[in-house]
Amino acid sequence: MKILITADLHYDVRRSRAPAEDLARRVRETPADALVLVGDSAGADLSVFRQALRLFADFPGRKLLVPGNHCLWRHREETSLHRYEQLIPAAARQEGFSVLDQEPAMLGETALAGSIGWYDYSLREESLGVPVDFYRGKISPGAAKYYGGYDELLAKHAAVLGERQYALGARWMDGWRCDLEMTDEEFLQRLLEKLESQLSDLSARAERIVVFLHHLPFAALVPENRPDRFAFAAAYMGSEKIGELLRRYEKITDVYCAHSHWPGRLRVGGMNVVNIGSTYMQKNLEVLDV
Repeated sequence: MKILITADLHYDVRRSRAPAEDLARRVRETPADALVLVGDSAGADLSVFRQALRLFADFPGRKLLVPGNHCLWRHREETSLHRYEQLIPAAARQEGFSVLDQEPAMLGETALAGSIGWYDYSLREESLGVPVDFYRGKISPGAAKYYGGYDELLAKHAAVLGERQYALGARWMDGWRCDLEMTDEEFLQRLLEKLESQLSDLSARAERIVVFLHHLPFAALVPENRPDRFAFAAAYMGSEKIGELLRRYEKITDVYCAHSHWPGRLRVGGMNVVNIGSTYMQKNLEVLDV
């Protein structure tokens, strides 16, 4: 059996629409038993999210997905948690997709598990010298100074902030578009518990497990040697705790992730780990034979 895997369609972004449509044509023309979208199909507008999924309406195989952080960007009075638990799964079902976060799938003797994953700042670039409070606020010291409203935060860490930190003018937009009703660390823990429950159950009844995550499970997948303004974003790429969980399950043979828009391949124990690496302008397609 064959599984097609892609990610980061970002169909709500104008420059990303044509590449996503081209990718969908490739998928429809490729014989396969299943398709998995690994997050960030679209942003806040659920009608656009459904349009993105509708690109694959003629794909004859099983259609599965995990959401991405952009999928949790709230619209009007919504909360991100409600989107994750209710609205995204309902919209996906309407377009013929199942959400792996809610229910794993079986393809013969192979189990497919999945989670959006999240971040706890454990992948942050320590050499930047940015205190973790800024990561929690999803704003760099330079941006906090520029935009204003962060006087207490800046004063608290004034002794360790210097020219390099104030030169950082980055913001992570989840801070303005997501409302999880809990901390990032608490949300990650909630997700890890759900994924562990999946993996424990599947280990007892599957010969092989393939895992799909939007966020990165290993620090080695984080792009290196990037300018500071991009290195600041490493804190939001994923979590070491995800990788620690995966290492505990011997039946996991393959892991697919996305989010960083940077392709990568690793061998971790018995697992082949692939970062799909789609960008706004280039959509990558992976093929897995099971």
